[in-house]
Amino acid sequence: MDELDTYRANPRAWKGICWHHSASPDGQERNWNGIIRYHTSYRVDFNIVQKEEYERRLKANEGKVFQSPWSDVGYHGGIEEYAGIFSFFPGRPLSKIGAHAGVKNASNRFNTEYLGLCAIGNYDLAAPKPEIWNLALQVTREFMKTFNISQAHVIGHREVFDRLGVPRQKTCPGERWDMDLFRLDLNKKEA
Repeated sequence: MDELDTYRANPRAWKGICWHHSASPDGQERNWNGIIRYHTSYRVDFNIVQKEEYERRLKANEGKVFQSPWSDVGYHGGIEEYAGIFSFFPGRPLSKIGAHAGVKNASNRFNTEYLGLCAIGNYDLAAPKPEIWNLALQVTREFMKTFNISQAHVIGHREVFDRLGVPRQKTCPGERWDMDLFRLDLNKKEA
C-alpha cells in the first residue's frame, strides 16, 4: 500500500472542513515539511528542542508551554507554493481525527468532525495569491464532493470559536483570508 492509499484508507465520515494558515512566510523550514517536523517534535514555548533539552527544561520549569511530539501532523493536508508550483500535500490520514481545532475547556468537536487543511503563508499580512486561493477552492470542492459536505460547513479556524460561543483566540486562516468570499467562490464554476 503506498502513501496515498494509506492516506485515503477507511476515511471517517467528515462533516466539515476547517481552513488554517501557517501564520509564517512560506520558505525554508516554513513549509509543509517544516510543519510536519514541528508537530512531531518536542517543543518548549513553541520552539523545537531535542528530547533531552525538553526533559531538562520541564524538570527545571524553564518555560511556559511544553509540548510532546504528536503521532502525526495535525492537519489532513496542506497547500503551498514551492519553486513556482502550487501543490496539495496529504497529511494526517483521513481515518484519524485531527489535531488542529480543539478549544481547551470547550470542545474537540472540530477535530473529530472537520478535516483540517492548512495554507502555508501568513494571511494576516497579505491576501493569498490567486493561485493559492484557487487551489484552496479546488481542494475544498473535492473534499466537499467526496464527503458530501455543504458550503455552510466550510469554515476558517477563527470561526470555530464563534460556533462554540467563546471569544476568538485566533485570526486563522488570517485577517486577509475572507471566509465569506471563499464560501461564495465555492459556488462559482471552475475556470
